[in-house]
Amino acid sequence: MKNAQIETSWLDREKGTLKTRLIKTEVPKLQPGEILVEMLYVPLHGSFWLASHPDGIHPRKAEFLKDERFVFGNGGVARVVQSTLGERDVAVGDYVCVFGHVPCDHYDCYACNVLHRYTECDYGESHILGHGKGSTEGTYGKYAVLPRYSYDICYREAEKPSREQLMAFMFGFLVADVRNALTRHPDTLRQRRMLLFGAGYSGQIAAYIHNRSCPEAKIFVVDSNSEYLKKIKEIDPTDIGTLQLKPEVVEELNGKHQNPGFRHELKDTIEHIAREVRSFFGGRSANLLFDSTSGNSAPLWDNRSVLAPSMHCIPFGFGSHYVLLSKDIIQLSGLHLGMSRGVGNLRNRQETIELIKAGAGRFLNELLVANSKSLPGMEAAIEFVREMHEPPRPIHEIRHAYISAEGC
Repeated sequence: MKNAQIETSWLDREKGTLKTRLIKTEVPKLQPGEILVEMLYVPLHGSFWLASHPDGIHPRKAEFLKDERFVFGNGGVARVVQSTLGERDVAVGDYVCVFGHVPCDHYDCYACNVLHRYTECDYGESHILGHGKGSTEGTYGKYAVLPRYSYDICYREAEKPSREQLMAFMFGFLVADVRNALTRHPDTLRQRRMLLFGAGYSGQIAAYIHNRSCPEAKIFVVDSNSEYLKKIKEIDPTDIGTLQLKPEVVEELNGKHQNPGFRHELKDTIEHIAREVRSFFGGRSANLLFDSTSGNSAPLWDNRSVLAPSMHCIPFGFGSHYVLLSKDIIQLSGLHLGMSRGVGNLRNRQETIELIKAGAGRFLNELLVANSKSLPGMEAAIEFVREMHEPPRPIHEIRHAYISAEGC
C-alpha cells in the first residue's frame, strides 16, 4: 500500500536550513499493538511551522533531525483500516483521536506506567509521533501507523458520527495539551485574571477553557494579529480584552541577532502592556499568565512590570529562547512557574474527549475549523507549505489550515 507523506529534511546542514516536500512511501507492516489509520483531518499548527521553517528556527531542531529527516504530525482524527488488536480494544472502522505521545518500554518507569505522563519519562525514552529521535512517523500523511497509547477511540463505527463531530476531534490533542497545562496545578483555575500571550489555536483553546471553567474569569489577550484578536474576543466579548502588538516589536522579538540591551529596548512596550492589563483588571495585576505563542515572547513578560506575587505563569509556547529570572523576579513570593508539555494522563485525555462531545466541539468547529483553510489532500497541503515557505514567512504571518481527506 502506497502512502503520501510530508517530509522535512536538511537543505543545507552547515547553514542549518531545511526543506519540506511530498514523498511517496510503502506503508510498513504492522507490529503487535499497532493500528493503521487513514487520516481524515489534521491541523497544520504552530509546532509544525516552527519545526519545518526553512531557517531552522525550532529550538529542538537537532532532535527532530537526528535521523536526517522526519514526517511531522502528532494529532488529528482518523479511521482505523487495520488493527493488530481485538475488536473490543479497537476495530476496523472505528474513529480515533490521535494524541501522539507514546510511553517507553521500561516496566519500572513511574512516569510512563503509573502517572501516564509520557513526556516526563524516567528514562527519557518516550517519544512523540513525528518528532524524530527514533519516533514513529507522524500523521502528516494519507495513512499513519499508531502505536498503543498514542490514540483514544472517539467514536465506534456503529455510532456513525457526522462530519462536524469528527472534524472537531482533529484538535483533540491540542485541547488535551492546553487543558493539561491549565489543570496541572490544582489552584490554577482559581486564578481569575488571565493574561494570555498568543491568540492562535492554543490561545483560543486556553481562553475557552478558562472562560468556561473559572467563575467570573476575565482574560486579557496580547497578539500581533488583528484577526486572531477579533476571533478570540468572540468567545466572550464582555470579559475578554485585547491588545495588538506593533509589527516592529514582533520583528525585533523574533530577530536572529538580538543585542545585549534587547530587553531594555522593549521597556516602553512592556510598560504599555502592564498599564493596559491593570486597567482591564480594575487596577490589579493578572494572576495567571499563559504564553501560547510560537514566537519569542518571554521578553515581554519575564519582568517585574508584568509578573506579580502569587501569579501562576505557564510558558506553553515553543518559540521563546529563554526566561530571564532576575533578582527582582526571584523576590516575587508565591510566583509559580509551571512547565507543561504533553496531553497529560489517561484521565485528562478521556475528559478531553468528553469535553469535546459535551460542547467544546461546537466551539472548535465555529472558531478554529471555520477560520482555517481546508486543504483537500496531501498535494494541496504541500502546495500550501511551499506558499508559506517560499519565501519563508514569519511564524505570526502563517495562516491557519488543516489537511482534509475529503475530495481526494
